[in-house]
Amino acid sequence: MGRKTIMAPENAVWKYSYWLDKETFEMLECELRDKKIEMIRAKQNPCEALQGTVGCAEPHTWLVICKYDAAPWYLASPHAGEYLVVSSFPLDERYRPFLETTIEPVSFTPPRMATQEEMVNLASDTAYLAKEPSGWCAFPKEMTEAIMKGLAQMSGSEPEPWESLLRSWNAVHANFANPKLRADETFSRAPYSITDTSHIGTCCVEVFNLLGSQEESLLVRPCIGAAIVKVLEKDKYYLIKPSKKLS
Repeated sequence: MGRKTIMAPENAVWKYSYWLDKETFEMLECELRDKKIEMIRAKQNPCEALQGTVGCAEPHTWLVICKYDAAPWYLASPHAGEYLVVSSFPLDERYRPFLETTIEPVSFTPPRMATQEEMVNLASDTAYLAKEPSGWCAFPKEMTEAIMKGLAQMSGSEPEPWESLLRSWNAVHANFANPKLRADETFSRAPYSITDTSHIGTCCVEVFNLLGSQEESLLVRPCIGAAIVKVLEKDKYYLIKPSKKLS
């Protein structure tokens, strides 16, 4: 039987994400072991840290299947070399300084998706491009072909040109880096994912705040990878609150 998509109650914090240095991570491991709480280790995709009561992604995990998309953001962030820990409950107060985001499933219907013209403008936005890390999406040609073919099979459509798909991936990040489309006051005018899951490349950039967002909150849809491993629900919005806005 295939793994079921993890479901979470709405209007409540579902997960807490932390970035820990090696020493602090090992201390937490010992504490959880003493409490008989198993820490699920991500093996191929860092988003697997969302599994179980407590999950983690070690530094090397980013380089397994996310080498050309998520890893460049991770390596360019202040968290390079750190351990991602995702918990279903807030960790002890000693770990409060390491809290990065809270993750909350919400019912949100965007006012609209981005137009093609807006996609083009967002993808070429200079404020976004200044944050785009070196090596982002530098896939070998055979991998881009496999990605396009795989997405076409999933959607039952003809393969989309790589340039179009990459533009969509860039535009999604750009709307969080330098927002143009926002929710209304109900969600504190949070920027949101401007397209569907099949056109989103790396939601972990926002979910675990590798982007270093200064926004009060973000409304994030899963990327195709997170949906495939069934840790987040396809096309569902999740309210991400950076820790500096939680005080």
